[in-house]
Amino acid sequence: MKKIMVLLSICAASVVILSGMSCGVTNPVISADFPFYFLQDISTLSIPYNCCYLKEGGDGIAAADSLYFIDYEHGYCLARVYLQGYTVEDVGATAEGGYALALCGNLLFYVSNSTYVVHSPVALSSYGRFILTDPTGGSWHLYSVGANGTITTINSQSWDVTAVDVVSGLQNPVAAAITSDGSAIFIADGNDNTIKKISTGDLTTVTAECVVPGGINDLYAGPGNLIYAAPDSLNAIWGIDTGTGQRYSTYPISSPALSVAVTSDDHYIYVGYKSSGVSVINAQNNDVEANSSTYGTVQDIAINGNNNRAMLCSNLAKIFTLEK
Repeated sequence: MKKIMVLLSICAASVVILSGMSCGVTNPVISADFPFYFLQDISTLSIPYNCCYLKEGGDGIAAADSLYFIDYEHGYCLARVYLQGYTVEDVGATAEGGYALALCGNLLFYVSNSTYVVHSPVALSSYGRFILTDPTGGSWHLYSVGANGTITTINSQSWDVTAVDVVSGLQNPVAAAITSDGSAIFIADGNDNTIKKISTGDLTTVTAECVVPGGINDLYAGPGNLIYAAPDSLNAIWGIDTGTGQRYSTYPISSPALSVAVTSDDHYIYVGYKSSGVSVINAQNNDVEANSSTYGTVQDIAINGNNNRAMLCSNLAKIFTLEK
């Protein structure tokens, strides 16, 4: 009986619809050739740490004190969804964009897009750090990377846990990304400062390792054959080849990065620095095309599939939306 009462309490999450609300535009100073321009910002009650887009041309979501739904076209807050005070470890979306995902420790909440209905959460056997979606669609696979080195597979049609696999040698996952074809998951292990490649066909075995001096702060999957990595102590972004699992390219930057993202054409790399500020790198020639210090320390970056919107989670307790 007690278990049922707890579940009912969890599911009683509330939603505040904030369509068209004013959001304190601040107009950062940026260079003329900046690939994205400031559109709008949203103030949050605490620092937002995670963000993503629901799909190509779809709304954004970001997590701070609540789950925020961000209007794709204009960047204002459509809805603020409360999750009963649970700390959100990561956010994601189903492949078709119909649900926003909020990973809250041993619970995975899924929230309907547009209606903002909070459904009964999926109970996980381990504390989740990262939520990943098979981007190819049709497989209905979601993957929760656990703090204990496990990967939990969830079916996003039935919302059941279908498998829990222990990854051999994985001890402290600090970043994770899934390849654009859904064939492999890359996980940064803070225990031995490696990036581990695991096939989604066999989630128990590490098939390749890349050593990164000082460890990794962030991973982001490019549209092709690269996973972009932000080393914690190097003035560079690394491109990790999805086939070999080894470093394939290096993009010099002025200081170590905290967050990284890439446009869906692999043309621009977005970098958020540990010391604050944002740069945009032209991946074709390694030129740093723009710098801005206005956005504070950017904890996470998302770029939508249409390549005309970017979202920044800032330690200024703001969610910035940029447009192209």
